[in-house]
Amino acid sequence: MANIEKRGKAYRIVVSAGYNTNDKQIKYSMTYKPEEGMTPSQIKKELKKIEVEFEEKCALGYSLNSNIKLIDFIEIWFKNYVGNKNLSPVTVEGYKRLSLKVVEELGHIQIGKITPKQVQDFYTKLKYSNGVRGGEKFKATEKYLEIISGLKQKDISCKAGINDDTLRKLKKGGHTTLVTAKKISNALSYPFKELFQSTNEKKPLSNTSVLHYHKFINNVFNTAVRWGVIPFNTIEKRVELPKIEKEEASYLDDKEALILLNLLEGEPIKYRTAINLLIFSGLRRGELCGLKWCDIDFECNIITINRSLKYISGQKAFEGVPKTKGSLRSIKLPQLIFKMLKEYHVWQLKDRLKIGDQWHDHDYVFSSWNGEPINLDTFGKYLKKLTTKHNLKDIHLHSLRHTNATILIASGVNLKTVSSRLGHADLSTTGDIYTHAIQAMDAKASNALENMLLIPQAK
Repeated sequence: MANIEKRGKAYRIVVSAGYNTNDKQIKYSMTYKPEEGMTPSQIKKELKKIEVEFEEKCALGYSLNSNIKLIDFIEIWFKNYVGNKNLSPVTVEGYKRLSLKVVEELGHIQIGKITPKQVQDFYTKLKYSNGVRGGEKFKATEKYLEIISGLKQKDISCKAGINDDTLRKLKKGGHTTLVTAKKISNALSYPFKELFQSTNEKKPLSNTSVLHYHKFINNVFNTAVRWGVIPFNTIEKRVELPKIEKEEASYLDDKEALILLNLLEGEPIKYRTAINLLIFSGLRRGELCGLKWCDIDFECNIITINRSLKYISGQKAFEGVPKTKGSLRSIKLPQLIFKMLKEYHVWQLKDRLKIGDQWHDHDYVFSSWNGEPINLDTFGKYLKKLTTKHNLKDIHLHSLRHTNATILIASGVNLKTVSSRLGHADLSTTGDIYTHAIQAMDAKASNALENMLLIPQAK
């Protein structure tokens, strides 16, 4: 409800629109001055009408102007733009993570007064002094442990909207993300810096990470233009952006891949099956973990990718759509893989019998011990231990996808087929990522022409 104050011959109408990310109340105000000759009854009636209209406009964000602080506009942007776009939870979580640093550095400035130089300085600060590569982690302070000692863990987790396991880990010296740590500090009503400290060494952000921040701010500013809050986007084409760092994809060549496959022979069947499947299919991590037995056609040796397992910090993994429309696909694999899957399925069914009624049947090919969605880091951590143990090339789980594509291209499989099997949005994506393999094939083609056409003539 609006608050109305009489100021001389005019009235000031103030509307509260909730709270921003710093728990500060967002307020909008306007002034109404009655026309000369209006009676008190007429003024009261008109004032009520204006009050109702103004409240409706504030609720819809139409009363905004360039004097609104960026922190308040971003709050409304999340509510009225992001909330109505039907975006994936992972995308929304990414926006929230980026907004924290933007609000910290620029949130106090009115959106209509933010200059390209201020944004440029922010990017420079990110790049050279204030970033944390790989995601910042936080551990609990002594103050935190002191505060929670007299509280029920369930009460804290419910108020913060997180699971109990996170609190248990913190109590034992584990760490968590910035988003989760802020949820806990807000739930406990204590300053964040008193409860948590960073476990990361401060390092400059990559150029790609800085570009993510720019895309976020640019999106917010473009929305402000569409809503009539500012006349034009003050940072578009006025800020110098870092160049995209193009790194060659990490992969195994055919000999290295064969060594890894041989080493897997003596490994537990669950991990052996998963790593073999990744190498021969080129699936993304989330696609592998989201695979269900109903997606596997043992008769035709085909697997179908219908979903991807996704994860948001502080929450359990959940099912979502794959990365692109082209990611919904079916691919044929060697008979060896399906033989391995059958053996693994038998093992899984026997393991389920041991667990009994604790098993939750979601039909996942790879699951946690009780049938629930598997932790997305499970196979990556396993691969790291395996390669370290045998002194192999330092690769990550996504390297197996690159290995699959590189070997296919080197074997002469056309780029369109490779792109389709990988589930890329378009052919150019495949070409950009696997330039090294394409160049090697081009050199091979050149040599073939030389051997067939030029060398015989020289003789």
